Amino acid sequence: MKKSKKPLRIFINLLLLLAIFALIGGIVSILMPLLVQKGKEVAVPNLMGLTPEKAESLLVKSGLKKGEIRTVPSAEVPVNRVCGQYPRAGRRVKIGREVDLEISAGVSKVRIPNLEGLPLANAITALERSGFVVARVESIRTATVPAGRVVTLFPPAGTEVRRGTEVVISVSTKTGMFPMPNLVGLNIETARGIIASHGLILGGIKPASSNEPLGTVLFQYPEEGMAVCSGDTVSLIVVQDSNTSNQKR
Repeated sequence: MKKSKKPLRIFINLLLLLAIFALIGGIVSILMPLLVQKGKEVAVPNLMGLTPEKAESLLVKSGLKKGEIRTVPSAEVPVNRVCGQYPRAGRRVKIGREVDLEISAGVSKVRIPNLEGLPLANAITALERSGFVVARVESIRTATVPAGRVVTLFPPAGTEVRRGTEVVISVSTKTGMFPMPNLVGLNIETARGIIASHGLILGGIKPASSNEPLGTVLFQYPEEGMAVCSGDTVSLIVVQDSNTSNQKR
């Protein structure tokens, strides 16, 4: 009597069906989490002030990657600490996104250049290219520098300052304010001549006793360097004989 093959085919079909279910289960359990994770977003952590190593460690824990690293000067953040990050902290990004970091190189100091005598436009360009900020331009009368050219800077040339410092430019003009010349240590007659030649007016002269030669200017107001203009009054304290001084008192 010949045996029927039907039970065997049923058994094989069941095995194939189980194999298909197992394959589908594998796909679901392995691939789906990856697909879900790929589209997941996370918030970028705050990395400011961290060392590059700690910043990278925190990025990895957050599912992110370290991107481009740049070293930049910073007066606020200590050397070798994160002073900038892109994207910024709190922004939601896809997992696996690279985060660029800026690492502080500390304070970068530069010297104020000597621009005396340069045309104003050239001086402004030179300062801005050197990383300074021109705060304002002042006109100052001077007989030694042609009009429209730089007389002086503040802070003065040679001063070591932080990059980005504001600088005031004084430009020569034929009229207006000019710096008060020094009279201290000069003889009163020489001082009179300087005062007159600048269009200033000699006001009060107060006597004083001193070991300096008679007639020597001990004090002046306005003091040297103060801004004055023609017609301003200048007061002096001048060495006089002690007897003369006592009599005047």
